[in-house]
Amino acid sequence: MKQLVIMPGGFHPFHAGHAALYQSAVQAFPGADVYVAATNDTSTRPFPFAIKEKLAKLAGVAPNHFIQVKSPFRAEEIVNRFDPNNTQLIFVRSEKDANKPPQGGGTKKDGSLSYLQPLGNDAQPLTQHAYMAYLPTVEFGPGMTSATEIRAAWPNLNEKRKTALVMSLYPATQKNPKLAVNVVKMLDTAMSVVDESVLGNQGVAEASDRMQRYGQLILKRARAARDAEPESKKQPPPPALNSISTRDLMQQLKKPKNKNVAAAPDYMEENIKKL
Repeated sequence: MKQLVIMPGGFHPFHAGHAALYQSAVQAFPGADVYVAATNDTSTRPFPFAIKEKLAKLAGVAPNHFIQVKSPFRAEEIVNRFDPNNTQLIFVRSEKDANKPPQGGGTKKDGSLSYLQPLGNDAQPLTQHAYMAYLPTVEFGPGMTSATEIRAAWPNLNEKRKTALVMSLYPATQKNPKLAVNVVKMLDTAMSVVDESVLGNQGVAEASDRMQRYGQLILKRARAARDAEPESKKQPPPPALNSISTRDLMQQLKKPKNKNVAAAPDYMEENIKKL
């Protein structure tokens, strides 16, 4: 039976953590068709589908696998492409969302199993059931795990720190300063109005502080990668964040508790050319 794996979500914005989850799904279900389902709804969040799609391509989602849908957990625009009698439908989410609805399990009023069930060994076609699977949450950037933290920190950052954050969210931009600037502009456009109450004042300050400390590390890695390249391929170095020495700031850095840091997929550069 064919496996169809769908990663539903809001993606405001799509970032390195989402990219890591997508790659984990590709690895966890070899041979499956893996898609990302997103809406164009901006009623409660700032990112339209067009920007989500560009950021997803930048982060490494395969071409034509980031699909606009009306309802991410129905994703009929994707599901209807497959034979319902010979396709197992699996939704994947991050472990941090395991307690958020919808959840697999439960029964109907007549005692039969609900349509959405936890993924197990009893594989049924999508005419009978869909399944929910959870994959490890990956920490990215300055200890972030969600798009909410990005949106909360963004309004408090200057241009140089925004660039540093973009480099951590989309590693391919570390070797392409012009691309990083374009992504900053894209995020500025989408987040021109952000509700900072999503984290509260303390949460906003903490997220911003983590980003500022991590920014120096990102820029140091970018310069190191550039210095290792042949002279003919080198791009102009990214700007310094401020007058404080990198050495002093690096002494303040703490290693992230979670060692699972998202890496850029090998084929990311090819996707970037299509933006």
